[in-house]
Amino acid sequence: MATDRLLPICDLLMAAAHADGRLDQREADVVRELLADLVDGALPPTVDARIASFDPKRFTLATAAAAFRGDPLDERKRLLYLVDAVQEADDELDLAESSFLAALAKALEVPADAVAGLTLEVEVEELKQALATVRRGPPPIPGRAGDAVDVDLD
Repeated sequence: MATDRLLPICDLLMAAAHADGRLDQREADVVRELLADLVDGALPPTVDARIASFDPKRFTLATAAAAFRGDPLDERKRLLYLVDAVQEADDELDLAESSFLAALAKALEVPADAVAGLTLEVEVEELKQALATVRRGPPPIPGRAGDAVDVDLD
């Protein structure tokens, strides 16, 4: 990835760090480390300033991703792996972060099979059904319906 796109990359990484609604210092540290690796050294002052002043409310995913959409697939996937590294820095799995990564993959026009394993896959309907079952109470005692059950309460 060219260093002339360092600021758009910074924006994507910072947005990823904020995807769960808060910025963990470990995520911010990983953003700095990854960007420093991209420039093979110390971060330029403009990047430090961008990190310090990043406002997630002003970030637009589609606009940020547009700068990379024409890149080769491997480069776009590399960007997704960088985002994933930032999101994993706080050691928490979060649906909002996973949704951000999936939305970025879509905005970058990366095929879903290329990001398999990076995003959390939650079957919402299965989850709703499981929660509804739990709300109804404990499951019936194993055995055939109508069988007498001898319970010793002593």
